[in-house]
Amino acid sequence: MALVKYILEDNSEVCIEANIGQNLMQLAVDNGVEGIEGACGGSCMCATCHVQIESINGAQIEDRSEMEVEILEIEFDELAPNSRLGCQIVISEGIESITARIVSINNF
Repeated sequence: MALVKYILEDNSEVCIEANIGQNLMQLAVDNGVEGIEGACGGSCMCATCHVQIESINGAQIEDRSEMEVEILEIEFDELAPNSRLGCQIVISEGIESITARIVSINNF
């Protein structure tokens, strides 16, 4: 299990334990985390699960795919180096904790 901390737009925090194989978008949707919509159901086709990864303890996450970068570039003029789609971040063996700041399309 890993601890996922979401930092909401008002800077409040929500912490949820995640199992290996869960992605950050579905975890947030299943737990009613504000600011994560997941409109495309996790198919990397929208940016309604946009987060910025602030920290990771333990194993690292996979790099952004070309498709993920394309979707982010369509929605945002400038990408932060830590901008990710939550649906593409899967909790893997060795991740102890991860902190993700929620950034909506309207507020970026």
